[in-house]
Amino acid sequence: MKDASKIPVRLLATIPRGEVDLGEKRRATSLPAGPRRAEGESELRYGPYLGAVHYLLLRNNCQKILEALTRRLGRLVRLDEVDAIEIRTEKHGAFYHVARADLSVSGQIVSFAVNVAVSDTARAQLERDFSFLRGLTNRYNYKFLPQVYFKGAGIYRESGKPMRWLHMFVAEWFRDYHEFHLHRDQADGSNRMLLWDLGRGSRYLSEHQRIALYRLGAKILTLYYNWNNFKQIYPWHHAAGDFVLREKGDTVDLRLVTVRDYAAVVDFTTGKRAGKLFALILFFLHLTIQMRIDRLDGVGDVVWAEDYCLEGTVAGFFEGLTSGATKARKGIPPAAEILDILRSFENEEWLSLLEEWTETYKPSGEELTLVLEKAVDHFHKLEGFLKNFQLDIS
Repeated sequence: MKDASKIPVRLLATIPRGEVDLGEKRRATSLPAGPRRAEGESELRYGPYLGAVHYLLLRNNCQKILEALTRRLGRLVRLDEVDAIEIRTEKHGAFYHVARADLSVSGQIVSFAVNVAVSDTARAQLERDFSFLRGLTNRYNYKFLPQVYFKGAGIYRESGKPMRWLHMFVAEWFRDYHEFHLHRDQADGSNRMLLWDLGRGSRYLSEHQRIALYRLGAKILTLYYNWNNFKQIYPWHHAAGDFVLREKGDTVDLRLVTVRDYAAVVDFTTGKRAGKLFALILFFLHLTIQMRIDRLDGVGDVVWAEDYCLEGTVAGFFEGLTSGATKARKGIPPAAEILDILRSFENEEWLSLLEEWTETYKPSGEELTLVLEKAVDHFHKLEGFLKNFQLDIS
């Protein structure tokens, strides 16, 4: 029987100029800033960090990752089919680090995301994310969230320091999907949407592609909205890289890579139609605002997307309403009626809802300042898009 320890493993670091092998010097280099560390907690280093991921994948002669491969490929995968493994750093987010594991299986590359928690707080969030992703993918027959496969821990060994465990879960990696963020174009000072593609090179998206990405983002979030109990995926944020995009010619496809919570955001419960409509209107209002908010390059100043964002968001909201045929939509009014209700709101009425939106969705102070600055124009443009929007009833 093949011994997993004999499988060739390559460890790589993803840095701004590309990917590099982990030599001895880089193994001891600290990871970039990512999850906030508790006081007195040491930072991670490349070598021990990727070594901990390696430990998890090969544990018990690769039993868990073989089960994941079997689910992923829809057939039994045996250890002797695994020819090589590459493990690389990918992202260092607010809650945990993300690595990618590429397994060569009988000549086919199969990729997994490995989400790694360092602190107790991050571990708790990791457990929640795993539970929400598993629950939503089991409940809804959609392909917008990553499949999750297993949880575990890897041993982090750093010379001269006590051994410790890093907790992780392994999920589907959306291959050829990339983060995107608004970026300041030095040529004219405008904010343009930049796709972060290290393989082919980062590049700006066309306006057609930008409208499509907002349409798909709004559709995805609306599909998971529950009309009857108000549960929704929230919080989410473009600045956190929650959505990733794949470009195919002039078209785009979108996925949501994390779910930090899935619960009712409004603080009331009701079975009455009027209450459900009010909650849905607040959800729609939040979509139109939050979709426009990003940070320059994901980490800079809070910025506001241009009006094409609204065109995509309105279309995506109604596409999600009309294609989500589940128990979560039982009793919901026809899309045409909802559109008529939204069209009936004038600028002042939208503005009066901002206080309720603030109390419900709790934007940061920086975001709220930006929203209040843009609100009058935002709602004027929203009225126009709703007035001209045509439902697809085919």
